[in-house]
Amino acid sequence: MALANNGDFSSRWKEWLNQIISSKLLTIFEPEKEFIPGVRIGQARYISTQLVKASDDSFIHFPNEYGRHTTLSGVWMFLEKDHKKEYLITAFGQRKGKGVDRPARFDGLHVSHGAKHSVQFSPRNLDYLQKHIDRVINAEVLICHNHPQNIVSDLLSEIIDWNPLPSNTDRETSYQFKYNALVRWLASGNFQSMRFYLVEAGRLREILLPPADRIVRMLKEIVTWNK
Repeated sequence: MALANNGDFSSRWKEWLNQIISSKLLTIFEPEKEFIPGVRIGQARYISTQLVKASDDSFIHFPNEYGRHTTLSGVWMFLEKDHKKEYLITAFGQRKGKGVDRPARFDGLHVSHGAKHSVQFSPRNLDYLQKHIDRVINAEVLICHNHPQNIVSDLLSEIIDWNPLPSNTDRETSYQFKYNALVRWLASGNFQSMRFYLVEAGRLREILLPPADRIVRMLKEIVTWNK
């Protein structure tokens, strides 16, 4: 039994280490945001303060519409604190045009409280998200969460530059939402922008790529189609 347990532990450790290495390599194509330009600081601080007071599975409606950069900055201000658990914050807005980088305005957000190493989309959040993208032309949704500090990341930070590192679950969740948005766009012509962000050790990164194993499978399928 001892040998089996040791082998199982070794296998899990190798799998975890491989995930870290592969995700770390993918971040080469996902530049970390050093700062966010054009932020209205007062509005960003308002968002951060409201998040501090918000209960689990609750909505915050802004008194006015706030820009993308201000909304993201307010969420970042809150998530960069030394939290002991994960939070999931979903902001709902609309772009002024079809392009993904067109300006966007946001009227509110939803916050979910999670556990030390995980957080989930609540049914209320998913229901509101679906209704938002169904009724809003050129809808945009910002989905942000944090990774609390832990002893493993602290130790690795002494060896490598531990910038925000999405887990495979983070990447797969982002991929599924973006894939579904693409399917809806092809069916309806209405493009919904889904953007995912991770805050870790006070730093911010946008998640752009799926897990490495999914990328490998997609490349194999492309090769198979071309034969």
